[in-house]
Amino acid sequence: MSKPPAPLPETENRPALALLLLFSNVLNYLDRQLFLSLFPLFRVRFALSDLMLGFLASSFTLVYVLVAPFSGTLLQRVPAGKLLAGGIVTFSTGMALTGFAPDLAWLFLGRMLTGAGEAVLTTIGPVLLLKSPFSRIRGEGMGLGIFYAAIPAGSAMGFALGGAFSHQSDFQHALLLPVFPGFLLSYLLYRGFQKTDISGLSDPLPLSIWRGMLQKPVLLSFVVQAAVTFVLGGMAAWLSVYLTREKLMTLASANLVSGGALLVGGLTGILLGGKLLDRECLNHPDAWGFRTTLAGLLMAGAGVLLVLVTGSHIMLFPELWLSTFGLFLGMVPVNCLILKRNPPVLSAPLMGLCLLFTHVFGDLPSPSLIGWMSGQISLNVALSFCLLIPISVASLAVYLYRRV
Repeated sequence: MSKPPAPLPETENRPALALLLLFSNVLNYLDRQLFLSLFPLFRVRFALSDLMLGFLASSFTLVYVLVAPFSGTLLQRVPAGKLLAGGIVTFSTGMALTGFAPDLAWLFLGRMLTGAGEAVLTTIGPVLLLKSPFSRIRGEGMGLGIFYAAIPAGSAMGFALGGAFSHQSDFQHALLLPVFPGFLLSYLLYRGFQKTDISGLSDPLPLSIWRGMLQKPVLLSFVVQAAVTFVLGGMAAWLSVYLTREKLMTLASANLVSGGALLVGGLTGILLGGKLLDRECLNHPDAWGFRTTLAGLLMAGAGVLLVLVTGSHIMLFPELWLSTFGLFLGMVPVNCLILKRNPPVLSAPLMGLCLLFTHVFGDLPSPSLIGWMSGQISLNVALSFCLLIPISVASLAVYLYRRV
């Protein structure tokens, strides 16, 4: 019987871990957007009221924000590879249940499992990339950039697959497409990195985690990420409606323009933000990308303003690209504020608490608030208020933090 191959040296395993985490995160966001793109069809198949449809969407977010802080503390007790594999198995199982769900109860269970599993990956993935021996792939910023590049890439794939299945009677089975790749990735992570530990995580979790939340870098990261998530959540829910209602575009054209801008702007913004952070850290190891983050927020504000005030369809794509590019440009730097400025024993729980804060004050309320304001005043005013003010607040917070 042949002997099993020896484990790869650490230097060879580095890109393997980054690629597995990238593909896992692509499935993470593909899962989310694929389900949302089929939302209207689920409403008809299961005869759901608008209120019940809203509960179905909220069930994912509710479990997601509750599990995220808890999964950060689990990293002390469970090796990172095993924890990640368990999270991916959980959200893949949830997608399988939604793909076969015969009634509303199974649909709810599937969405809740999906939220729980994706919370583990989103919390643990960045910590493992930055804190473990496998993290430094051409720099910490680019390592995180590779992981977060899955947000626009996976989202675009989800919408594309949803569109391909939207006219088929078995549309629900589209949710099964990410299931097998998810189980495969979880197996590879478990086999390849089940003994991966992060130095310092074996220490008892101190009460200073609460004091750590009050540190200025952590507070700044919470505020900026909540503002960006608020804006992205509002745009995701209302941009197509705005383009068809106010700009008189067809729905197909509106989805093509907004989806393309999200993909191109998101990828370029995240990867360039990581690259600029690495370049800045070469000369200043404690740097966190102040100029990159502030420039991104200002560009995002300019792009949103141009979309709202100009009437040319030709200019919509570059304007939307500018806004999404700016929103994603500071994503890696503001996450590094938590990951690089706290010891390993605090970084994972703080990332989980950041996800809780970001979603509760970000994309959870923004679609409803825009909808309410649109009914009271107008959609144009609602978007102006709910998109430009959070960007302005985040820009001011970054500027004042740097000044202090």
